[in-house]
Amino acid sequence: MNNIANIEELHGTLDIPDDDTKWYAVYTKSRHEKKVAQGCIDYNISYYLPLQESVRHYKNRIVAFMKPLFSGYIFCRCNGDGKKQLYQTGHICKFIEPLDQIKFLKELLQIRGVKEKGFRLFPHSYLQRGRRVRVIRGPFKNFQGKISHRKGKYKLVLNIDLIRQAVAVEIDIRDIELID
Repeated sequence: MNNIANIEELHGTLDIPDDDTKWYAVYTKSRHEKKVAQGCIDYNISYYLPLQESVRHYKNRIVAFMKPLFSGYIFCRCNGDGKKQLYQTGHICKFIEPLDQIKFLKELLQIRGVKEKGFRLFPHSYLQRGRRVRVIRGPFKNFQGKISHRKGKYKLVLNIDLIRQAVAVEIDIRDIELID
């Protein structure tokens, strides 16, 4: 068994299923996201677990580690047999199936895209309302989300509608256009 502290963000591919598998948001027991990821590796199930660096300061040392960007969730691509195998690990509360696989996957791909470009994502409150925008230039060209403005800074908010959570990345207001 691998060291779950060093688990990778992505196992398999983050793409549209062309077989009997589907993408799910998997709600895990508290702080079991990496254990579910290890179960996915053990059963050869694709998963995406966005991670962020966290730093803790103790009296005599500083400890840096990677923690899930969406606490309590990992995103898995599996079929019915895979779901059964993962339930048997004892780390899962439930599977949440999106109504629209393509929309859900696009949301995940945008988050992956920001991380691959080396930018830091910040947890953000889920925006049910707000102005939808498209990025027209810069490193996030063609990304879509909602815009948030606070203390003179603009953020592109990327919602994951299925779990009603969001993350944000700072953006130049001149790089966006309104969609609606």
